[in-house]
Amino acid sequence: MYSLIRTVTGFFSILIIFLFLKNDVHANRVYSSPYDTGNVIKTINLPTFQKDTTGKVKLLQKIIAALKFTKNARAREQQRVITIIRTVMADSMVATAADIRKLNAELSLQQNQHFDSLRALINSIIASQAKDTTLPPEEEPVAPPAPVPETDVASLISKIIPILQQKEKEERNSEAQQKQLQAVRALYGRPAGKIDTLRLSDTLGTTYTITLGHKADVIGIHPYWMTDKYLQYNFTALSAISFYGYTTEKDIKARDIPPAPLNMFNLAATAGKNRMFTYYENDPTHIDELLKDEDAQFRCIDSLLPLLQQYQAEGINIWFSQLSAKRRDAFSRFVTLLSNYFQHNNQQKYDISVTIPSYDDQSAYDLRTLDPLTDHFLIDFTKASGTRAGGLSPMKGDARRAIEPVMSRFLNLQIAPSKFMLLLSYYGTQWKKSPNGGKDVFTRYVPFSEIKSKYPADSSIIYDEDAVAAYVEEKDANGEVTSEIWFDDENTLDVKYDYVLNNGLGGVAIWPLGADDGYGELWDELGYKFISIDTTFTDTIRLIPPVSVTESWWTRMVKKISHEMLTLKLLFTDPCQLEAEKDRDDSFFAWVTLFFFICALLIGFFYAYNVRMVGTEWRWRQIVLRVLIVWVLVTAFFGIVTLFLNRDVPFGITHASVGGADAKSKCVTIPMLDLLLIFGIGLLLGMLIMRILIRPMLSKNDKP
Repeated sequence: MYSLIRTVTGFFSILIIFLFLKNDVHANRVYSSPYDTGNVIKTINLPTFQKDTTGKVKLLQKIIAALKFTKNARAREQQRVITIIRTVMADSMVATAADIRKLNAELSLQQNQHFDSLRALINSIIASQAKDTTLPPEEEPVAPPAPVPETDVASLISKIIPILQQKEKEERNSEAQQKQLQAVRALYGRPAGKIDTLRLSDTLGTTYTITLGHKADVIGIHPYWMTDKYLQYNFTALSAISFYGYTTEKDIKARDIPPAPLNMFNLAATAGKNRMFTYYENDPTHIDELLKDEDAQFRCIDSLLPLLQQYQAEGINIWFSQLSAKRRDAFSRFVTLLSNYFQHNNQQKYDISVTIPSYDDQSAYDLRTLDPLTDHFLIDFTKASGTRAGGLSPMKGDARRAIEPVMSRFLNLQIAPSKFMLLLSYYGTQWKKSPNGGKDVFTRYVPFSEIKSKYPADSSIIYDEDAVAAYVEEKDANGEVTSEIWFDDENTLDVKYDYVLNNGLGGVAIWPLGADDGYGELWDELGYKFISIDTTFTDTIRLIPPVSVTESWWTRMVKKISHEMLTLKLLFTDPCQLEAEKDRDDSFFAWVTLFFFICALLIGFFYAYNVRMVGTEWRWRQIVLRVLIVWVLVTAFFGIVTLFLNRDVPFGITHASVGGADAKSKCVTIPMLDLLLIFGIGLLLGMLIMRILIRPMLSKNDKP
């Protein structure tokens, strides 16, 4: 009996100790240093985990929930993901070491190091686990999985956190993009020449004008089969638009151009954009027939200039996609003839650009010869090639078609980087996948609008970080990938546009406009990267009227007399300078003339009255007469000055019909000093003629 009581008491004591005392969780053996090989177990303190009694929730499902929650990721959300992962690791019944190792291995691949790729990857792992999971019989005990090593947890966290930080950066960039686009759109339809004022202080401000410019050239190419899709184009995002539709027939005659470019060019002209034609030829036979016959080249060039003049276009782009090496020199001569013809037959300068392949395997283009003849080289990244599925314009990879190696090769030719423009495509490429890992087969070009309408969910898009390209997988009923569609969207184009701007290239050309019809994100990205808001400050002004200072009548009189004395000085030296004073008041001399005239009348009346009443014996007669003569001469002088300053008088400074901004340039008057000299000389000559020639001819009876 005693032994039974002792046994029961010991059992309950052990149970109480097990239930109420804190226990450490031993996850794995982790040594404190590489040389510590002892058997001491390092304890990992993890957050308390509450078991899910409604069902077992996998680690990857919790990570997916966390990633969905971090749409607007910030530091606290990142910490939340860390807490979830480490919490789940505490329960070996929820996650296995194999799950973590598999996720780590997949995240080590660069193409999976993207937020959306991470979500797609985790979803695929969950789906594969769901297929392999079978419920064990109830009577068989389930062995708990091995504990997950802390090193795997730390490695997983180190891979996930940069992806979340990348998503946070994308969110910030998206916010900055929206602010930039909002500022740009606010200027749409702004009247030309509108002046704004910026306050500098309480009393001063500066006036400025705002215009929309471009950080680099953006040429949009509109092919004729896009018909009226140009009605939806954002012409503000373009610096030039080119109509793709001029070519040659077998008889080397110009083909009739459809009327499509007329209305499109009118819209472009209204927006202040340059208009161009793309002269293309895809048939090598037609190219050979043109380049081997110089007369055919002259006929072709003769048809180009009237075409540009008819549609008031400013340039032409030559796009021969099948040029052979044997026509290398002939093509250079053709461009030379075209350049010389444009220069000598029209005063307007026309731009000439040449589209060249990203890899000229036949060396058909002599770029050093073409450099001084052309304004831009459009490097063509719109053609699918190779035997592996991939984007049309990858950033890295194949040296024949990846942007970075291709541009490095072109820039080594010692041609200015601003001469090169990237010709990027709004088409995607569809590739048929080989079931046994063999060669992929290109099947067709897919418009961006078709891709977006067929695959609207972001979760279906996978990003290749090396190529900076997006792709979607098409699968059959068994889940096998049968084809892939590779394309560029706003995220991949963002990186390529940055490459253009950071390397000082001439810009980008978009082929073809209209392939994104119905979707605006590509236009937004184009405008965000290339449209610039240019501010021109014009003048500093006072925001409040100046405080008027009350001056004494003497001060005002002195200033007025000083100003009129300067006017007299200019009248005698350079009267045309008076035209600079547009608000000049000429009434001063009119009042002076009136004053002297009234005084002259009074003196004349005084003189006549005394002569009549007293007679010639009046003793002041001679003095008053001399004063009267001088006074009349002074009055006449100011009268002449008044007439000289009057714009309505034909012989004044400037006649009223001449006015305007160029009045000074049309001023034909002479200084008053010269006029008085001429008048004096004329008077003297008249007196001499009277005295010497006429007076001797008169008889004594005729002499007065």
